Amino acid sequence: MEETLLKTALKIFEEKNLSLLVYNGRSIFESKDSGLKPVIELYQSFDNLEGNLVIDKMVGKVAASFLLKLKPEHIHAKVISEQALKLLNEYGQSFSYDEKIPFVLGRDGKSMCPFEKLVLEMDDPEEITRVVLSKFTSL
Repeated sequence: MEETLLKTALKIFEEKNLSLLVYNGRSIFESKDSGLKPVIELYQSFDNLEGNLVIDKMVGKVAASFLLKLKPEHIHAKVISEQALKLLNEYGQSFSYDEKIPFVLGRDGKSMCPFEKLVLEMDDPEEITRVVLSKFTSL
């Protein structure tokens, strides 16, 4: 990943106070929503993100699975979970991050995110996205 492209994208990400940005010299997708909504919207809007950079505020195992299926050139996480880091490494995805945490917290700020807990024992991004989408759309 070209360093100047990442720096430019990070500047846009910060200035606009985004939670998710897809960038390739211009902004392709932007969101300020929280939780999994932005990454699921992205997944439902695009088939493939080859050649694009994705910056995400929080990358847990679930978000990592959705992003892996979209095949971006590079993923930058402001915060990444240990499970997501392991998954991205396992699939050879180019990525970077600012901060690593043990796991993504739920909205209560105390316990593990319910979606992360749901996929804890899963290792296949295909299965993870299918299970999460079925639960997410039923909410």
